[in-house]
Amino acid sequence: MTDAEYTSLSLIPNVVESLRTSFNDGITLPYSYRIQQLKNLRKLVSENADAIIRAEQADMYKRPRSELEMTAVGFVLKEIDHLVANLAEYMKPTAVPEAANLGKGQLVQTPRGVVLIIGPWNFPTNLVLCPLAGAIAAGCTSVVKPSEVAANVSALMQKLIPSYLDRRCVAVVTGAVPQTSALLSQKFNLVFFTGSPVIGKIIATAAAKHLTPVVLELGGKNPVVVDDAIDLDKVAEQIAEARYGLNCGQVCTAPEYVILSAHRQQAFVQAMMKAIKRKFGENEKMSAQLSRLKNRHHAQRLQTVLRENREHIVYGGDCDLDELYVQPSIVANADASTRIMQEEVFGPVLTIFPVQDVYRDAIRVLQSYPKPLQMRVYSDNQRFVQDIVARTDSGGVSINSAVSHFRVEGFPFGGSGWSGCGRYHGKYSFEAFSREKPVLQAKL
Repeated sequence: MTDAEYTSLSLIPNVVESLRTSFNDGITLPYSYRIQQLKNLRKLVSENADAIIRAEQADMYKRPRSELEMTAVGFVLKEIDHLVANLAEYMKPTAVPEAANLGKGQLVQTPRGVVLIIGPWNFPTNLVLCPLAGAIAAGCTSVVKPSEVAANVSALMQKLIPSYLDRRCVAVVTGAVPQTSALLSQKFNLVFFTGSPVIGKIIATAAAKHLTPVVLELGGKNPVVVDDAIDLDKVAEQIAEARYGLNCGQVCTAPEYVILSAHRQQAFVQAMMKAIKRKFGENEKMSAQLSRLKNRHHAQRLQTVLRENREHIVYGGDCDLDELYVQPSIVANADASTRIMQEEVFGPVLTIFPVQDVYRDAIRVLQSYPKPLQMRVYSDNQRFVQDIVARTDSGGVSINSAVSHFRVEGFPFGGSGWSGCGRYHGKYSFEAFSREKPVLQAKL
């Protein structure tokens, strides 16, 4: 997609105003309308699954089809199906018996209004269409702004969304920073953004000018705590998959660093090396299971990270910028003051942060960092686990599992503090785009 194909800046105010008119006219309010639009969104995905996968592969070199069948198609269909099956229940008013002496009290589910959904480049279909499903279910009208970095998916969304959904109530705006800035200058009733904390702060600042609430799905330094008794081979198998296996580590929930007692570091490195070989074979570069970095900029960024830590690389470190390839790598003996421990790596590099005594020191390390999106704890010591859960905060915690709360039906997905605010998925998607309005009806 070229600059010439981007949405004209002059059109953006009219796009937003048209959606506001549609919302004020009540088009999106009926249950029947919302269900039909959700079913149309499902058709968009199911009838164009192959085109979606091909667009994502064109935007991300060597991305495995099996991965995209799950993330770009399967997750979206699952989200839509849940909302279709449960929407009638979610829309029901909730009685408030405490208001009985004054009249009939209810909490009525009210759509936010006109919402803006800004998507990222790493999962450009899923992380646009899942929020859109929530907005439709809640009765909102929506502007969808796909990431310009995922140009093929952006062009596909620009084509498909108006073909399947009501153009009066859903619009697609394509473009880069100028278009996003123009959108943020408009008054929305909610802004839903997925991306980095740095850009998240810009989004929140712009929204604050209109007192517009935001849902920010961000990222951060996701820790793994490994105690002194757990089986390191089993831990390594899971961490290798979570760090390197999905989208080459370009995932907001991927583990970034491991906290363990120093005397276990060497054994853990050996276990990780074996797990990497089992996953990708002797030559990771030739593996069909290893994606590539998004673009040359990100490959160079990771190359710089590795060069800065070359004395501490205990596995990997190979880079091929022309191939956008960075070898799955391990950096040991990390120093808290270094850049690799201060910034999200967002790629196939795992850092090990050894402490003298994991039972004594882990919580202090966790508390010294901004709140992550995903924390993982490997321990059968229930007191230790409960202490970590109680004394630290994060978007979610997985114990003896690398599975993200993103994948668990029934869990909300969202961060805390630096890793975001707000949450969605399932009923929480409906709640993200609506609010409970107290209504008291009395007799004169």
